[in-house]
Parts: sequence; structure tokens; C-alpha cells
Amino acid sequence: MAQRENISVSFTPQQAEFLAACVASGRYQSTSEVVREGLRLLEDQQRRREAELERARALIQEGADQLDHGEVVDGETFFKEWDEELDALEAAQRRKAE
Repeated sequence: MAQRENISVSFTPQQAEFLAACVASGRYQSTSEVVREGLRLLEDQQRRREAELERARALIQEGADQLDHGEVVDGETFFKEWDEELDALEAAQRRKAE
């Protein structure tokens, strides 16, 4: 078992009530266990957020690199091609339905 350090923490009455309810439910053995679970969830949330930010940074860099290499399409061309693709999909669905 990992070594533990005792830390004093203050809670609002509502938070203390919630902690007590979690223990009373039988899911947790103690308020410390509830708090540890909450911290694990917070750590997980922060790791996921960091991963999402890193992914966003990578996508931004990919776009910047494409821009630097001239691999871009202006908005008007993009929407024209998109409309053409949608029209082709709709036509294919109509033919399939007939």
C-alpha cells in the first residue's frame, strides 16, 4: 500500500453531507477514500484535457505547415466542391431509392 500523508481539509456543510452520503452508501469505506477517488477523477480529467490540447496544437501546426507549403483551398472553392459532393450523394441516394 502506498504511503499516505495526513492533510487537514475544510469542507462546506453541503460537501461534508455529500461525503457522508457517499460513505453511507457503502461504496466507500471512508471520507478519505471518497476524496482520493475525486482526486483520481480530477487527475484523469486534467490528463485528458492536456491530451486534447496537444492534439489541437498538432492540428493547428499541421494546418500551418500546409499553408506554408501552399496546400490550401480558398473558402469559395471549398464550398463549391462541397456542394458538388453533396449533390452527387443526394443523386446517388435517389437512384438507390428508385
